[in-house]
Amino acid sequence: MPTPAAAVLRWCEYNILLPVTICFILGISAGRSHFLPEQVLIIALVLLIGAALLLHHRQPRAALFLSLPIFFLVGQINLLHHLAKPHTAGQLAALLTEERRVTLVGTLASMIEESEQDGEIISRFELETEEVLLDKTWQAVRGRVRLAMPGQADDLRPGLSLMLLAKVGPSESFNTPGAFDYQGHLAAKGIYLSGWIDGRADVLLLDRQRQPNLRWLPEQVRQKAGRFLRQHLSPELAGVYQALLIGSQAAVSPQLLEQFRDAGTLHILSVSGLHMGLLGLMNGLLLNWLLRRSEWLLLHTHVPTLALLGTLPLLLVYGFIAGLNTPVLRAMLMATAVLAALILRRRHDMLHLLAAAALLVLACNPLPLFTASFQLSFSATAALILFLPQIMPPTAESDEPPKLLLKIARSLLAALLVSVVATLGTLPFQLFYFHRLPLLGPVLNLIVEPLLCLWALPWGLLAIPCLFLYPPVAALLLKIGSLGIWVGLRCNALASLIPWASVWMISPNAAEIIFYGMLLLLWSLKYRQTALIGAVLLVLHFTWGLWFPPQPGKSTVAFLDIGQGSSVFLHLPDGSRILADAGNIGRQNIGEQVIAPYLWSQRIWRLDQVLISHPHRDHFSGMDFILRHFRPKILWINGDPHREENYQQILDQAAGQGVQVLIPENGRRLAHGTNFALTVLGMTGLLGHSGEVNDAALVLRYQHGKRAFLLPGDIGKQSEDILLQQGIELKADILLAAHHGSRTSTGEDFLTAVQPHLIVVSAGRSARQKYFPAAANQILWQEKRIPVHITREQGTMTCTTTGITLECRPFRQIAAYSFR
Repeated sequence: MPTPAAAVLRWCEYNILLPVTICFILGISAGRSHFLPEQVLIIALVLLIGAALLLHHRQPRAALFLSLPIFFLVGQINLLHHLAKPHTAGQLAALLTEERRVTLVGTLASMIEESEQDGEIISRFELETEEVLLDKTWQAVRGRVRLAMPGQADDLRPGLSLMLLAKVGPSESFNTPGAFDYQGHLAAKGIYLSGWIDGRADVLLLDRQRQPNLRWLPEQVRQKAGRFLRQHLSPELAGVYQALLIGSQAAVSPQLLEQFRDAGTLHILSVSGLHMGLLGLMNGLLLNWLLRRSEWLLLHTHVPTLALLGTLPLLLVYGFIAGLNTPVLRAMLMATAVLAALILRRRHDMLHLLAAAALLVLACNPLPLFTASFQLSFSATAALILFLPQIMPPTAESDEPPKLLLKIARSLLAALLVSVVATLGTLPFQLFYFHRLPLLGPVLNLIVEPLLCLWALPWGLLAIPCLFLYPPVAALLLKIGSLGIWVGLRCNALASLIPWASVWMISPNAAEIIFYGMLLLLWSLKYRQTALIGAVLLVLHFTWGLWFPPQPGKSTVAFLDIGQGSSVFLHLPDGSRILADAGNIGRQNIGEQVIAPYLWSQRIWRLDQVLISHPHRDHFSGMDFILRHFRPKILWINGDPHREENYQQILDQAAGQGVQVLIPENGRRLAHGTNFALTVLGMTGLLGHSGEVNDAALVLRYQHGKRAFLLPGDIGKQSEDILLQQGIELKADILLAAHHGSRTSTGEDFLTAVQPHLIVVSAGRSARQKYFPAAANQILWQEKRIPVHITREQGTMTCTTTGITLECRPFRQIAAYSFR
């Protein structure tokens, strides 16, 4: 009997595609670290290929297994090649390394997506650039730019030549752990720049005679379909139908998106292998049933093959309407492979077909590997392939045909099992990217998926050709299909009202995700008891911090990159978790978009205290979400009677949740231990009747052993002088620049008293970004040779101290500031 190792080697020998694909994926993942230069990798690859060729005849098995490191290196080189693409000669991204106003000439390369923000219509589209006017010189360039402008653009359509004036720069994300990587999301689509057009008057149509180009036809059909939907259906139904039919979620309101997230049905709004698979399966089964009515076809042809061939054109048409972009092409490839295996009864080959599809997709572009859509799609499909045959109840053999009710029951059970298996297969990625566990998801998917994918989607596909032939029929078909959407939305709305329908969670770490995958593999190999024991241990490890918060013994102070605003997280040696401020000037809720994902990525389940230094939007706008989901015991405020925007609602929300809303007196220690303390230095009661809101901000100083941090809020030089006159200890290693580095703050006397080793400026990009930090302050800091970290440029700064040593590390940077 062969040993387990020999059995594994023999299995790999006859199933080489799976380990090759895994090695290729591992190589792409390793390429992100830039551990070795591309030249070294290429030399190693050439040597390995030479060795494989030499061993091919003498030791074919050894040569076969050399393909594993070969594909590992190919994965790394492929990723490095794609990462270097925006910096190559001729790329517009290589010329625009910072935001600037430029004139571009190019072709409108996508449909115009319209969405509403604060009552204003915003149009977004992609431009495939050809020329750029830089420094009064026209230069030939290439590369796509994602552009936005206010208002509608009904006269623009894909394929038109445009000249436009826009403010364009590198695409940006919040450089904060846990936050959505918008920059990476666009890079996976080959887009490295984004920009803003002030209005339709800055866009000029060029009168260029061009031959008709079928390349732009899919986007033209998508745009026509989107506008037709908006004209004939309510905004709510039209937005969801757009997502289903043409793959654009731009018109889906944030409220509806939140309902889909709560219900665990958000994936239905993204064109994926699910849509392709359900549509193809329905069409394949229908064709199979119809073709079997013909005795001649049964005798002279292979009916399942004909059914498959009849299904492929429908998938191609759907992919065409959905835009034929990378996610759609990936979904088509996966669905076609799986359907081929099912209809041709080659189920044992499905995992190999899936591996081949992944290898093909990533060979063309490795960047989608790091996107949620890729990981969710392939993990769901792999789970269905591995587990569904094992748990699907066998069909009882009988001469009598099954009764109708029995057929319905079996179909419902099968659909429920598919939903449960897909949910379990994608669970760690759902928690990692969306931070919530949809407890009702499997049941709701059983209801909502058929309504949207098997009812609304086919009617919508039938309506597309009617748009061009007879629009009234298209409108009728869409209204019939929208009935399924209406019912599905009502189901989602009801589910979102149920308490605990969706539970917010911390992010699993890499080790937990890998361990979860190993448990699924053990279960598929029928080591059920071992897998169940491992699952219990995994749940205990994952939730341990909720029941027993860790006491790290060291301090962590993180200055978050949240744009033009401020938020500082403090994790103290005794385990206390405190958040000072949570706001920015942007339209989105920064608490939901960035701060909460950061806390979950740091495995923070609850906060002990939160603080709003003063009632300005850029310091409190995201606090409502933080209060709701992290349930602190205390909210500290400065007691200023000024009320800006929803500040009073946040105070009322805190009181309604049972959170103590307190005003600290000067000298109050908010947290303390044997060698650490977080102290309020001001400005409660120190200003008299000054009307300046910024100057009344709470000033905090945190000291751990010999190390100290000063957080002065938005105080100006008037308050700084008062603190100096009070003789308060201000010295600190790390200074958060007051008022984001404004010229009205951080006077020279104040700076001399603090004597910082590092200044952190919490500032983002906005219309006033040139004032933060002020040029005069930067000159002063440079003269005093104080290093400066600006969050919009270097991202979140995380400082860790034992009370003696102090290390500050910027996000996504290897170099760190060390103070000893």
